[in-house]
This record gives sequence, structure tokens and C-alpha cells, in this order.
Amino acid sequence: MKNITYIISILLLSSFITLIGCKDDSDPAPTELDLQLTALQNGGSNWVLGSDGVLKDGFDVTSQFTEFKLTIGAFTFTTENSLSGAWPASGTWEFVNDNPNQILRSDGVQMTVSLSDNNLTLTFTGAGSSGGRTESVDGEYQFRLVSE
Repeated sequence: MKNITYIISILLLSSFITLIGCKDDSDPAPTELDLQLTALQNGGSNWVLGSDGVLKDGFDVTSQFTEFKLTIGAFTFTTENSLSGAWPASGTWEFVNDNPNQILRSDGVQMTVSLSDNNLTLTFTGAGSSGGRTESVDGEYQFRLVSE
């Protein structure tokens, strides 16, 4: 009878220890903004021009952005080979009104974001000029990027 009591005591103690050791798996699910931020960061890889390149006011201006690269971090960005009026070399950004499809760069430019299947399209209006009439950066841009 003592053996049964010991066995029951051990089983109860083991069960109690197991229950105490269980973690609470109630971590909150990532928000839509968290998911979009992760996707925009692209695993630390650069975004580069895809086959559709860059449109400005509906015209192909990809040749003005040869070897363009965009790196997006946690609310930061850096670029290579861009016209300064269209893209600064670096800066910060934030979501606009908690909308994962609207971002605001630190230079005041608001962008529409479309992201699917490692294809990123950024649409925005550039302002200013980069040295003359032929290099004017005023207009609506659509950068069609892919993961490097």
C-alpha cells in the first residue's frame, strides 16, 4: 500500500512540476505593420531595379538609375546610384497613419507601397531638379524593384 501511495505522490508531483514549467504561449501575433516592416527589410538584401525599371510620368527613365540599389532597414533607408531629388542617399521613414501601404520619408516625400512575391513597387512624386531642364526630377515616379 505504501508503494502505491509513493507512486501516486510521485505522479502528482511530476504532473505539478510539468504544469508549472509550461510556458504561456500567448505571445501576440505580429501586426500588419510588423509583417510589412519585415517584408520591406527584405532579409537585409538590397532592392534593385526589376525588368520594368523606373517610370516617370508614364515614361521609362530606367537609364537615369543604372545600378540603383535601395536598402530598407528598421525605419531607415540608404540608396546607391540615384538622382538626389528622387531619392536621397539615406534617411528615415515611417508608416503614415498606421497604414502599411503608405510611408513617409524624412525628406517629406510620401510613397505608396505595393509588395508581393519579392516585387516592390514604390510610387511617389519627386520634387526639385538635379541640375537642369533635362535632368529635372519633378514628376510621379514608379520604382519597380526586385530582391537582389
